Amino acid sequence: MRSIIYIFICLIIVSCNSGKSDAGPASKTIAKAGDESLSLDDYKENYISIESVKDSTILAKRSIESWAIESLFYQEAMAKLNAEEIDIDKQVEAYKKSLVNYIYQTKLIEANLDTNITLPEIEQYYSEHEDNFILKENIVKVNYFKIPVKASGLEKIKRLLRSYAYVPKDVEQLKNLCMQNAENFFMNDSTWLFLEDVKKEIPKLRDQPDFNLSQGRVVEFTDDLYYYYLKIKEVKVKNGLSPLNFEKQDIKNFIINKKKTELINQYKLQLLEKAKAEKKFEIF
Repeated sequence: MRSIIYIFICLIIVSCNSGKSDAGPASKTIAKAGDESLSLDDYKENYISIESVKDSTILAKRSIESWAIESLFYQEAMAKLNAEEIDIDKQVEAYKKSLVNYIYQTKLIEANLDTNITLPEIEQYYSEHEDNFILKENIVKVNYFKIPVKASGLEKIKRLLRSYAYVPKDVEQLKNLCMQNAENFFMNDSTWLFLEDVKKEIPKLRDQPDFNLSQGRVVEFTDDLYYYYLKIKEVKVKNGLSPLNFEKQDIKNFIINKKKTELINQYKLQLLEKAKAEKKFEIF
């Protein structure tokens, strides 16, 4: 009997969707859960989209049961929670105020904040907050190369790695060969990397104690798939002071966030002083 009802509901919906008038069955109640009723109009609008007649019975049952679950849960919540807990208007108003303030604050910042942070500003912040820049991990400057053993240019790359002394033309030639042959490589002498990230590229480094990876050290080996070459340019160990250029972007973000806070606080204080001057603020 229940299946027949579901099929009947779905046939009504299909009929309505094919252009027949909604008058009559549109206002029909098709389900009830506790004190709430589900009308055919709400059902069509919110709970189901008929894909095929074959699926209509299953979809109808699932969507009506889903509505019933939510309705029954809501009714129990309303019965079990006290008045203060369900003071939705108060909570919505507080959220609205917070959201509106955030939107306006964002617009004020976009219109008034200069986000160009100079190097002297960064250096000053760094020197005044050195305790905030203690390394939690080892970092390194390196050149590393990971090249498939079957790469056609591997032998030429090896010769360049063992002989080149950072002559510009040799460096450029090495880069070009690596772009054509390497799985991965890194030749930026000014950029610090986390040692753990380098170990992900060169797994055999995990067998090496970190204190063995000192400045100037070269690690070279081959496995079944790759040839690896690593030259350590510089090392900074954890618990030491992090170098400025490793922290530069974070410092810039710190300064910008500080300026945002100062700008908004200053603007709010100006509003308060203006309200006092115009007799729009009183304490009773």
